[in-house]
Amino acid sequence: MIILDHTAVVALCRGHRLLSSIVVVEVDDPAQRAHVPALCLLAASLELPGAAAHTGALPGLEFLPLDFAGTAAVEQAVVAGIDWRHAHAVYVAASGAVDGQILTAVPEAYDGTGVWVVDIGKP
Repeated sequence: MIILDHTAVVALCRGHRLLSSIVVVEVDDPAQRAHVPALCLLAASLELPGAAAHTGALPGLEFLPLDFAGTAAVEQAVVAGIDWRHAHAVYVAASGAVDGQILTAVPEAYDGTGVWVVDIGKP
């Protein structure tokens, strides 16, 4: 599963070529789409107003809500020291049946989390 954190969403909105090529392709199977956790979308929109509307119009993205179990896990991660902007992505990557790959511009933010991170470069 490909997961975009808030830095990847901002990079996408600013025209990152690799990310753009991933999300403009419409895929029938939601499992094959890139996934954006809700808190990552919120963080991106706070950094770059309009990011939510922009990404919501793209066919190759799946948006992941934050349910009760996720909220409790994200809370524990934040209390343990993970920035809230990254915590939902960590939860999604670590809790799925398939290992998630988090695409990010700040791979060092995930040090010690045990999740698979792919550096997209600085936006």
